[in-house]
Amino acid sequence: MEKIVGEGRIRKSWDGKVYLCKRPEDSCKFLVIRGKKKMSVIEINIDKSKVKESHDHSEAFFQCKAYMHDGDIELKGNERVWDYEFDL
Repeated sequence: MEKIVGEGRIRKSWDGKVYLCKRPEDSCKFLVIRGKKKMSVIEINIDKSKVKESHDHSEAFFQCKAYMHDGDIELKGNERVWDYEFDL
């Protein structure tokens, strides 16, 4: 999170995508399953023409859809951030 804030952008993954969900709680599901207990979720406004539905996960298992954004996402600095902590 410090790197995102410092750079002012969410960097794309190795495949050129940033993975997203519509609801903050849904984003957390993808980190909790990897054993992460603490996380932050950033609400962003993006160009919807750069977003496609991702089919790289089981929608039935996660009970949500995931999306892919082409390229980095530049932040404006006034984005809403949710912090979560889970007991695993």
